[in-house]
Amino acid sequence: SDVRASTDKYFAEMDNAINSFAEEMKTQGLWNSILLVTVSDFGRSLTPNSGGGTDHAWGGNYLIAGGSVAGKKIHGFYPNSFNSSNPIILGRGLI
Repeated sequence: SDVRASTDKYFAEMDNAINSFAEEMKTQGLWNSILLVTVSDFGRSLTPNSGGGTDHAWGGNYLIAGGSVAGKKIHGFYPNSFNSSNPIILGRGLI
């Protein structure tokens, strides 16, 4: 399994779906009344496991969008480096 290709495919599908929804809501004049929330209850490792897939990892991700959302922000702590010398990096994309 090619993790990168699978991830790119699913991100593209999600991007297209959210964009289509947003454009329809704007066309109907409802976008400023919409709050769209996506939630993942766990993260994924960045490298494949022995079966070619990815393993559960810590953290989840949340995406919030809507006409009244003041966006373009990342909340929480974002690592300043993903190098293996960083003590919070556990390997395989796990933090």
